[in-house]
Amino acid sequence: MGSEEREVITPGGPRRESSVHWVRPGQAVEQTAEGPQVVSRDPAKGGERGSVVVNTAQSGTQVDMVITPGGLRSSSVVHKIEAGTVLDGSTGSIRNLDAERNLLADFGAIPPKPEGTPLMPLNVSHPARPAPAFGTGWITYASWTNSTGSPVSSFSTQWIVPPPPIAEDGQVIFLFNGIQNSTMIYQPVLQWGVSAAGGGNYWAVACWYADGQGGQVFHSDLVRVNTDDLLTGIMTLTGQSGSNFSYDCSFQGIATSLPIQNIPELTWCVETLEAYGITGATDYPETFRTPMKAIDIQTKATTPAVTWTATNAVTDCGQHTIVVDNSGNNGEVDLCYGTVGPASTAVVSWAANRLDIFALGTDNSMYHQYWDGSSWGPTPTGWEPRGGTFDAG
Repeated sequence: MGSEEREVITPGGPRRESSVHWVRPGQAVEQTAEGPQVVSRDPAKGGERGSVVVNTAQSGTQVDMVITPGGLRSSSVVHKIEAGTVLDGSTGSIRNLDAERNLLADFGAIPPKPEGTPLMPLNVSHPARPAPAFGTGWITYASWTNSTGSPVSSFSTQWIVPPPPIAEDGQVIFLFNGIQNSTMIYQPVLQWGVSAAGGGNYWAVACWYADGQGGQVFHSDLVRVNTDDLLTGIMTLTGQSGSNFSYDCSFQGIATSLPIQNIPELTWCVETLEAYGITGATDYPETFRTPMKAIDIQTKATTPAVTWTATNAVTDCGQHTIVVDNSGNNGEVDLCYGTVGPASTAVVSWAANRLDIFALGTDNSMYHQYWDGSSWGPTPTGWEPRGGTFDAG
């Protein structure tokens, strides 16, 4: 007869030794659908920035978890899709095909979710974090649902890569325009930090196609970009056969794309700031806002009437979204990281419909911009030099 497992005494009474787990500094316990789990994000204790190591309390088995635009996922369900190949859903499964339609991989069926409710942000899986901690997931965003009766044929947005955060705390930041249905989200994503696609303490871009919470996630090559680079994220309808739709997702002029075909129609458009591992305001980019500009949405050959709805899900340092212009072919949504800018910026609000921002330029001159309740001035694209110097003190 084999030996019985040893019992140990705990403050809750005798327990099997295998069911007692040491939660080390930098770790936390998270209740999940699989039961309690011990989660580590400390590189010195088995985790890596942008990823976690999960020990299931029942078995002690370690599962590598990674951050995606959609939250925490097992690395086993995250897949890089090589250039020149395509994701196809025509058989009911998501398959990776080469240019000659030869099967490279079958990722299985993705169960559809009930129609009528967008996939994100309700299905974002949030990693455990020590308290006190700032909010994670979709921080602030604007959304518009296409109810025109014609599918979105093109959705593009331009934005400037922001400056890096002041602090480097292993945080992961995602900025994107995206389009989704009840089951999947499709998005060209700018990231800071380490995600399931890779990365580091720098900005990089990739295209993503993600299932709901815990499901399959696909991404293209991750390409490094630099502060002040102009990005144009584009999603284009490339074909339709009955209720099956095909799309392409890319960044203009950057060698990363993720084509998909024969999937349900994507209808819910978003402009989003998403973040994980934020410990303070200095973990966000050192700027007041990122304008998501030149927003162009087409439904077939028509420009629809667009009304963006702002949602501020997390406001622990004043994060918010400003709808600057609802135009369907030159719209703007500003994703703001707080209520004030960096230390070299002064914000003055002297009327209900007036907000003035004064900032120190790299030439040590003072610059000025204002919000009049409906638009930014003095110009829609830049700051007005005011002359003299700016006293940050």
